[in-house]
Amino acid sequence: MKIWLRRLLMLIVVLFWLALILTPTLAFVLARNGQVQIGRADGRHWRLFLVQEGRSEGLGLERGRPLPPPVGAPDGVACSRTSVSYWMWAGEAVATSYCQCIDSVTGYPTDFIPTACMTIE
Repeated sequence: MKIWLRRLLMLIVVLFWLALILTPTLAFVLARNGQVQIGRADGRHWRLFLVQEGRSEGLGLERGRPLPPPVGAPDGVACSRTSVSYWMWAGEAVATSYCQCIDSVTGYPTDFIPTACMTIE
């Protein structure tokens, strides 16, 4: 039993060390491209981006996930919920969350509201 505890501890140490070593790489890519995205933009994704406005500077984290379309929606309607959080070192920003349904044929937003977004949080 002791050997598994030692292996688990070593795994945690290695993962922490790997995250620590990759932090400068993440900072370099973020400074060069302005954003780092994991996942597809039209599906489940995480996007870390720089905020560089006149009086506001910091980081933003956008998390998106697909939602099922409402019952009365025609075929080809894709819905998603997006949440955006900010970590600012200059200025202020308010975290937000929004839902949107898009017609996959035309690419334009629709008037449908996903059922999961009708609840008050």
